[in-house]
Amino acid sequence: MKRNLFALMLALALCLGLLTACGGGPAGEETPPAEGSAPVEESNAPGSPAPESDTQTIVDMGGTEVTLPREIHTIVDTWSAATDDLFNLGAAELLVSAHSAAVSDVSVLVYPAMAELEDYSQATAEELLVLDPDLVICSNNDKAEELRNAGLNAVNLSYMTYDDFKKSTLLLGQILGGEYEARAQELGEYVDWVSETLSTDLADVADEDKPTVYYLMTSDPSNLYATCGAGSIMDEWITLAGGKLATEALGNGMGLRDVTAEQILATNPDVIMIDGDNTEEVRDALLSSQEWSGVTAVQNNAIYSIPKGCFWWGRLCGDTPLQALWAASVLYPDLVSYDIHEETKEYYAQFKQCELTDQQVDDILRVDLLP
Repeated sequence: MKRNLFALMLALALCLGLLTACGGGPAGEETPPAEGSAPVEESNAPGSPAPESDTQTIVDMGGTEVTLPREIHTIVDTWSAATDDLFNLGAAELLVSAHSAAVSDVSVLVYPAMAELEDYSQATAEELLVLDPDLVICSNNDKAEELRNAGLNAVNLSYMTYDDFKKSTLLLGQILGGEYEARAQELGEYVDWVSETLSTDLADVADEDKPTVYYLMTSDPSNLYATCGAGSIMDEWITLAGGKLATEALGNGMGLRDVTAEQILATNPDVIMIDGDNTEEVRDALLSSQEWSGVTAVQNNAIYSIPKGCFWWGRLCGDTPLQALWAASVLYPDLVSYDIHEETKEYYAQFKQCELTDQQVDDILRVDLLP
Protein backbone atom coordinates (compact mmCIF):
# COMPACT_ATOMS: atom_id res chain seq x y z
CA MET A 1 0.00 0.00 0.00
CA LYS A 2 2.82 2.39 0.86
CA ARG A 3 4.58 1.55 -2.38
CA ASN A 4 1.43 2.43 -4.31
CA LEU A 5 1.08 5.70 -2.44
CA PHE A 6 4.72 6.57 -3.06
CA ALA A 7 4.35 5.78 -6.78
CA LEU A 8 1.26 7.97 -6.99
CA MET A 9 3.01 10.91 -5.31
CA LEU A 10 6.00 10.51 -7.61
CA ALA A 11 3.76 10.51 -10.69
CA LEU A 12 2.02 13.68 -9.56
CA ALA A 13 5.33 15.40 -8.96
CA LEU A 14 6.56 14.48 -12.43
CA CYS A 15 3.36 15.80 -14.05
CA LEU A 16 3.69 19.12 -12.22
CA GLY A 17 7.27 19.36 -13.35
CA LEU A 18 6.33 18.75 -16.95
CA LEU A 19 3.59 21.38 -16.80
CA THR A 20 6.10 23.93 -15.46
CA ALA A 21 8.64 23.02 -18.13
CA CYS A 22 6.00 23.48 -20.86
CA GLY A 23 5.00 26.89 -19.57
CA GLY A 24 1.70 25.82 -18.03
CA GLY A 25 0.56 27.86 -15.07
CA PRO A 26 -1.44 26.70 -12.09
CA ALA A 27 -4.91 25.33 -12.75
CA GLY A 28 -7.51 28.01 -13.46
CA GLU A 29 -4.86 30.57 -14.52
CA GLU A 30 -3.67 31.50 -18.00
CA THR A 31 0.01 31.97 -18.69
CA PRO A 32 0.49 35.46 -20.19
CA PRO A 33 2.03 35.51 -23.68
CA ALA A 34 5.69 36.26 -24.00
CA GLU A 35 6.54 39.91 -24.53
CA GLY A 36 6.22 40.89 -28.16
CA SER A 37 4.28 37.79 -29.17
CA ALA A 38 0.99 38.06 -31.09
CA PRO A 39 -2.24 37.40 -29.14
CA VAL A 40 -3.92 34.09 -29.90
CA GLU A 41 -7.46 34.32 -31.30
CA GLU A 42 -9.74 31.89 -29.48
CA SER A 43 -11.78 31.21 -32.67
CA ASN A 44 -8.62 29.86 -34.32
CA ALA A 45 -7.90 27.38 -31.56
CA PRO A 46 -7.78 23.75 -32.71
CA GLY A 47 -11.22 22.15 -32.61
CA SER A 48 -13.17 25.45 -32.64
CA PRO A 49 -16.04 25.42 -35.17
CA ALA A 50 -15.65 27.77 -38.11
CA PRO A 51 -18.12 30.66 -38.07
CA GLU A 52 -21.14 29.93 -40.30
CA SER A 53 -21.23 31.89 -43.55
CA ASP A 54 -24.20 34.12 -44.23
CA THR A 55 -24.41 32.69 -47.76
CA GLN A 56 -24.95 29.26 -49.28
CA THR A 57 -24.03 27.88 -52.69
CA ILE A 58 -26.36 25.51 -54.55
CA VAL A 59 -26.65 24.07 -58.05
CA ASP A 60 -30.10 24.81 -59.46
CA MET A 61 -32.19 22.59 -61.76
CA GLY A 62 -30.56 24.20 -64.79
CA GLY A 63 -27.12 23.08 -63.59
CA THR A 64 -25.98 26.58 -62.61
CA GLU A 65 -24.05 27.21 -59.40
CA VAL A 66 -25.77 30.02 -57.51
CA THR A 67 -24.82 31.80 -54.28
CA LEU A 68 -27.81 32.74 -52.12
CA PRO A 69 -28.43 34.18 -48.66
CA ARG A 70 -28.31 31.42 -46.05
CA GLU A 71 -31.54 32.70 -44.53
CA ILE A 72 -34.49 33.24 -46.89
CA HIS A 73 -37.26 35.47 -45.58
CA THR A 74 -38.93 36.74 -48.78
CA ILE A 75 -39.68 34.96 -52.06
CA VAL A 76 -40.99 36.09 -55.43
CA ASP A 77 -42.20 33.08 -57.40
CA THR A 78 -42.56 33.60 -61.15
CA TRP A 79 -43.76 30.00 -61.67
CA SER A 80 -47.12 28.77 -60.40
CA ALA A 81 -45.97 25.15 -59.98
CA ALA A 82 -43.32 26.19 -57.46
CA THR A 83 -45.88 28.24 -55.54
CA ASP A 84 -47.89 25.05 -55.01
CA ASP A 85 -44.74 23.26 -53.86
CA LEU A 86 -44.05 26.05 -51.37
CA PHE A 87 -47.47 25.23 -49.93
CA ASN A 88 -46.29 21.62 -49.54
CA LEU A 89 -43.34 22.75 -47.44
CA GLY A 90 -45.43 25.08 -45.29
CA ALA A 91 -43.44 28.00 -46.66
CA ALA A 92 -46.25 30.11 -48.11
CA GLU A 93 -45.66 32.85 -45.54
CA LEU A 94 -42.36 33.63 -47.28
CA LEU A 95 -44.15 34.69 -50.47
CA VAL A 96 -44.31 38.39 -51.24
CA SER A 97 -45.81 37.75 -54.67
CA ALA A 98 -48.56 35.40 -55.86
CA HIS A 99 -48.56 34.08 -59.42
CA SER A 100 -52.11 34.68 -60.68
CA ALA A 101 -52.38 31.12 -62.04
CA ALA A 102 -51.69 29.77 -58.55
CA VAL A 103 -54.57 31.69 -56.97
CA SER A 104 -57.60 29.42 -56.68
CA ASP A 105 -60.34 28.60 -54.19
CA VAL A 106 -58.21 25.81 -52.78
CA SER A 107 -54.94 27.76 -52.61
CA VAL A 108 -56.73 30.55 -50.74
CA LEU A 109 -58.13 27.88 -48.43
CA VAL A 110 -54.59 26.59 -47.81
CA TYR A 111 -53.11 30.08 -47.47
CA PRO A 112 -55.72 32.89 -47.21
CA ALA A 113 -53.16 35.69 -47.73
CA MET A 114 -52.72 34.50 -51.34
CA ALA A 115 -55.76 36.55 -52.27
CA GLU A 116 -54.07 39.76 -51.12
CA LEU A 117 -50.62 39.32 -52.68
CA GLU A 118 -49.65 41.15 -55.86
CA ASP A 119 -48.48 39.23 -58.92
CA TYR A 120 -44.85 39.99 -59.76
CA SER A 121 -44.40 37.00 -62.07
CA GLN A 122 -44.12 39.29 -65.09
CA ALA A 123 -42.24 42.09 -63.33
CA THR A 124 -39.06 43.55 -64.78
CA ALA A 125 -35.72 43.14 -63.07
CA GLU A 126 -35.87 46.81 -62.09
CA GLU A 127 -39.25 46.32 -60.38
CA LEU A 128 -37.99 43.26 -58.55
CA LEU A 129 -34.88 45.11 -57.36
CA VAL A 130 -37.15 47.64 -55.67
CA LEU A 131 -38.98 44.75 -53.97
CA ASP A 132 -35.59 43.27 -52.99
CA PRO A 133 -36.61 39.63 -52.32
CA ASP A 134 -34.15 37.15 -50.84
CA LEU A 135 -35.06 34.63 -53.57
CA VAL A 136 -36.67 34.68 -57.01
CA ILE A 137 -37.89 31.34 -58.39
CA CYS A 138 -37.86 30.87 -62.17
CA SER A 139 -38.78 28.04 -64.53
CA ASN A 140 -36.02 28.42 -67.11
CA ASN A 141 -32.33 29.21 -67.33
CA ASP A 142 -32.61 32.35 -69.47
CA LYS A 143 -34.94 34.17 -67.05
CA ALA A 144 -32.90 33.14 -64.02
CA GLU A 145 -29.66 34.32 -65.65
CA GLU A 146 -31.21 37.64 -66.71
CA LEU A 147 -32.33 38.33 -63.15
CA ARG A 148 -28.99 37.25 -61.64
CA ASN A 149 -27.16 39.60 -64.02
CA ALA A 150 -29.36 42.39 -62.68
CA GLY A 151 -28.31 41.60 -59.12
CA LEU A 152 -31.16 39.34 -57.96
CA ASN A 153 -30.92 35.95 -56.24
CA ALA A 154 -32.67 33.90 -58.94
CA VAL A 155 -32.78 30.12 -59.34
CA ASN A 156 -34.29 27.74 -61.89
CA LEU A 157 -36.42 25.08 -60.13
CA SER A 158 -38.12 23.64 -63.23
CA TYR A 159 -38.82 19.93 -63.71
CA MET A 160 -40.47 17.72 -66.33
CA THR A 161 -40.47 14.30 -64.63
CA TYR A 162 -41.45 12.81 -61.30
CA ASP A 163 -37.82 12.26 -60.43
CA ASP A 164 -37.02 15.90 -61.17
CA PHE A 165 -40.09 17.01 -59.18
CA LYS A 166 -38.52 15.21 -56.24
CA LYS A 167 -35.09 16.79 -56.93
CA SER A 168 -36.59 20.27 -57.29
CA THR A 169 -38.50 19.86 -54.02
CA LEU A 170 -35.41 18.66 -52.15
CA LEU A 171 -33.41 21.58 -53.58
CA LEU A 172 -36.09 24.04 -52.47
CA GLY A 173 -35.99 22.52 -49.01
CA GLN A 174 -32.19 22.78 -48.95
CA ILE A 175 -32.36 26.46 -49.89
CA LEU A 176 -34.91 27.26 -47.18
CA GLY A 177 -33.38 24.97 -44.54
CA GLY A 178 -34.67 23.89 -41.16
CA GLU A 179 -38.22 22.58 -40.94
CA TYR A 180 -38.76 23.26 -44.65
CA GLU A 181 -35.93 20.90 -45.54
CA ALA A 182 -37.40 18.21 -43.29
CA ARG A 183 -40.77 18.52 -45.03
CA ALA A 184 -39.09 18.35 -48.44
CA GLN A 185 -37.46 15.08 -47.39
CA GLU A 186 -40.87 13.71 -46.40
CA LEU A 187 -42.34 14.70 -49.77
CA GLY A 188 -39.44 13.07 -51.59
CA GLU A 189 -40.17 9.86 -49.72
CA TYR A 190 -43.85 10.17 -50.68
CA VAL A 191 -42.95 10.39 -54.38
CA ASP A 192 -40.99 7.16 -53.99
CA TRP A 193 -43.96 5.57 -52.21
CA VAL A 194 -46.28 6.51 -55.10
CA SER A 195 -44.05 4.80 -57.66
CA GLU A 196 -43.57 1.72 -55.50
CA THR A 197 -47.29 1.42 -54.68
CA LEU A 198 -48.45 1.68 -58.27
CA SER A 199 -45.76 -0.71 -59.44
CA THR A 200 -46.96 -3.28 -56.91
CA ASP A 201 -50.69 -2.72 -57.39
CA LEU A 202 -50.50 -2.96 -61.20
CA ALA A 203 -47.77 -5.60 -61.46
CA ASP A 204 -50.12 -8.17 -63.02
CA VAL A 205 -51.59 -5.89 -65.71
CA ALA A 206 -50.40 -7.13 -69.10
CA ASP A 207 -49.09 -4.52 -71.52
CA GLU A 208 -51.72 -5.42 -74.12
CA ASP A 209 -54.48 -4.81 -71.57
CA LYS A 210 -53.41 -1.27 -70.72
CA PRO A 211 -55.89 1.35 -72.00
CA THR A 212 -54.87 4.22 -74.26
CA VAL A 213 -55.54 7.60 -72.66
CA TYR A 214 -56.09 10.87 -74.51
CA TYR A 215 -54.98 13.84 -72.41
CA LEU A 216 -56.97 16.96 -73.26
CA MET A 217 -55.68 20.23 -71.80
CA THR A 218 -58.32 22.87 -72.42
CA SER A 219 -60.99 25.00 -70.83
CA ASP A 220 -62.44 25.83 -74.25
CA PRO A 221 -65.21 23.50 -75.54
CA SER A 222 -64.34 24.51 -79.11
CA ASN A 223 -60.74 23.31 -78.77
CA LEU A 224 -60.75 19.53 -78.42
CA TYR A 225 -57.27 18.89 -79.86
CA ALA A 226 -55.00 20.56 -77.30
CA THR A 227 -52.80 17.75 -76.05
CA CYS A 228 -49.26 16.60 -75.28
CA GLY A 229 -46.69 14.13 -76.58
CA ALA A 230 -44.12 11.65 -75.35
CA GLY A 231 -41.56 12.69 -72.75
CA SER A 232 -44.00 14.97 -70.93
CA ILE A 233 -45.00 14.63 -67.29
CA MET A 234 -48.46 13.68 -68.58
CA ASP A 235 -46.91 10.76 -70.41
CA GLU A 236 -45.22 9.75 -67.16
CA TRP A 237 -48.25 9.83 -64.85
CA ILE A 238 -50.35 7.97 -67.42
CA THR A 239 -47.63 5.32 -67.65
CA LEU A 240 -47.29 5.11 -63.84
CA ALA A 241 -51.08 4.69 -63.65
CA GLY A 242 -50.99 1.70 -66.01
CA GLY A 243 -52.09 3.44 -69.19
CA LYS A 244 -50.61 4.41 -72.54
CA LEU A 245 -50.52 7.97 -73.83
CA ALA A 246 -52.64 7.93 -77.00
CA THR A 247 -50.59 10.65 -78.70
CA GLU A 248 -47.16 9.25 -77.75
CA ALA A 249 -46.18 8.62 -81.38
CA LEU A 250 -47.33 12.04 -82.63
CA GLY A 251 -44.56 14.14 -81.08
CA ASN A 252 -42.77 15.12 -77.90
CA GLY A 253 -43.31 17.63 -75.15
CA MET A 254 -45.96 19.40 -73.13
CA GLY A 255 -47.81 20.77 -76.13
CA LEU A 256 -48.13 19.24 -79.60
CA ARG A 257 -47.88 21.50 -82.60
CA ASP A 258 -48.54 20.74 -86.27
CA VAL A 259 -50.69 17.72 -85.45
CA THR A 260 -53.99 17.38 -87.28
CA ALA A 261 -57.38 16.49 -85.85
CA GLU A 262 -57.41 13.42 -88.06
CA GLN A 263 -54.15 12.16 -86.53
CA ILE A 264 -55.51 12.57 -83.00
CA LEU A 265 -58.87 10.95 -83.80
CA ALA A 266 -57.05 8.00 -85.39
CA THR A 267 -55.49 7.15 -82.02
CA ASN A 268 -59.00 6.07 -80.95
CA PRO A 269 -58.36 6.34 -77.19
CA ASP A 270 -60.12 4.12 -74.67
CA VAL A 271 -60.24 6.90 -72.07
CA ILE A 272 -60.23 10.71 -72.23
CA MET A 273 -58.99 12.83 -69.31
CA ILE A 274 -59.75 16.55 -69.42
CA ASP A 275 -57.42 18.98 -67.64
CA GLY A 276 -58.80 22.49 -67.24
CA ASP A 277 -61.79 24.49 -66.13
CA ASN A 278 -65.22 24.23 -67.75
CA THR A 279 -64.73 20.49 -68.01
CA GLU A 280 -68.45 19.81 -67.97
CA GLU A 281 -68.87 21.92 -71.11
CA VAL A 282 -65.79 20.30 -72.70
CA ARG A 283 -67.14 16.83 -71.95
CA ASP A 284 -70.53 17.71 -73.42
CA ALA A 285 -68.79 19.03 -76.53
CA LEU A 286 -67.01 15.70 -76.95
CA LEU A 287 -70.21 13.73 -76.49
CA SER A 288 -72.13 15.83 -78.99
CA SER A 289 -69.34 16.09 -81.60
CA GLN A 290 -69.84 14.25 -84.88
CA GLU A 291 -66.06 14.08 -85.33
CA TRP A 292 -65.58 12.31 -82.01
CA SER A 293 -68.62 10.06 -82.24
CA GLY A 294 -66.63 7.08 -83.52
CA VAL A 295 -64.00 7.23 -80.74
CA THR A 296 -64.19 4.40 -78.21
CA ALA A 297 -63.90 6.68 -75.17
CA VAL A 298 -66.82 8.81 -76.37
CA GLN A 299 -68.96 5.81 -77.26
CA ASN A 300 -68.39 4.37 -73.77
CA ASN A 301 -68.60 7.75 -72.01
CA ALA A 302 -65.18 7.07 -70.51
CA ILE A 303 -64.48 10.78 -70.07
CA TYR A 304 -63.00 12.04 -66.79
CA SER A 305 -62.28 15.47 -65.37
CA ILE A 306 -58.78 15.68 -63.85
CA PRO A 307 -58.81 17.04 -60.28
CA LYS A 308 -57.89 20.59 -59.44
CA GLY A 309 -56.53 21.55 -56.02
CA CYS A 310 -54.31 24.59 -55.62
CA PHE A 311 -53.55 24.01 -59.32
CA TRP A 312 -54.54 21.53 -62.05
CA TRP A 313 -53.19 18.14 -61.05
CA GLY A 314 -52.41 16.93 -64.56
CA ARG A 315 -49.85 19.65 -65.17
CA LEU A 316 -46.73 20.64 -63.24
CA CYS A 317 -47.85 21.35 -59.68
CA GLY A 318 -47.41 20.51 -56.03
CA ASP A 319 -50.06 17.79 -56.26
CA THR A 320 -48.19 15.96 -59.03
CA PRO A 321 -47.76 12.80 -56.88
CA LEU A 322 -51.53 12.60 -56.33
CA GLN A 323 -52.27 12.77 -60.07
CA ALA A 324 -50.74 9.35 -60.80
CA LEU A 325 -52.68 7.87 -57.88
CA TRP A 326 -55.93 9.41 -59.12
CA ALA A 327 -55.41 8.21 -62.70
CA ALA A 328 -54.72 4.65 -61.52
CA SER A 329 -57.85 4.73 -59.35
CA VAL A 330 -59.85 5.66 -62.46
CA LEU A 331 -58.28 3.03 -64.73
CA TYR A 332 -58.09 0.22 -62.15
CA PRO A 333 -60.54 0.90 -59.30
CA ASP A 334 -60.50 -2.75 -58.22
CA LEU A 335 -56.70 -3.10 -58.18
CA VAL A 336 -55.40 -0.07 -56.30
CA SER A 337 -54.62 -0.55 -52.62
CA TYR A 338 -55.58 2.95 -51.47
CA ASP A 339 -58.65 5.18 -51.34
CA ILE A 340 -57.94 8.30 -53.42
CA HIS A 341 -60.41 10.31 -51.34
CA GLU A 342 -58.61 9.49 -48.08
CA GLU A 343 -55.18 9.79 -49.70
CA THR A 344 -56.01 13.33 -50.88
CA LYS A 345 -57.21 14.32 -47.45
CA GLU A 346 -54.09 12.94 -45.77
CA TYR A 347 -51.77 14.52 -48.35
CA TYR A 348 -53.24 17.99 -47.75
CA ALA A 349 -53.07 17.52 -43.98
CA GLN A 350 -49.46 16.32 -44.02
CA PHE A 351 -47.91 18.57 -46.63
CA LYS A 352 -50.17 21.60 -46.98
CA GLN A 353 -51.15 21.67 -43.30
CA CYS A 354 -54.77 21.98 -44.39
CA GLU A 355 -57.59 19.83 -42.98
CA LEU A 356 -60.11 19.28 -45.78
CA THR A 357 -63.74 18.32 -45.27
CA ASP A 358 -65.19 15.40 -47.20
CA GLN A 359 -67.07 17.83 -49.43
CA GLN A 360 -63.92 19.83 -50.16
CA VAL A 361 -62.13 16.63 -51.19
CA ASP A 362 -65.06 15.72 -53.45
CA ASP A 363 -64.86 19.16 -55.03
CA ILE A 364 -61.12 18.77 -55.68
CA LEU A 365 -61.66 15.30 -57.18
CA ARG A 366 -64.64 16.59 -59.22
CA VAL A 367 -66.73 13.66 -58.09
CA ASP A 368 -69.87 15.29 -59.51
CA LEU A 369 -68.36 15.03 -63.02
CA LEU A 370 -67.59 11.31 -62.91
CA PRO A 371 -69.18 9.45 -65.87
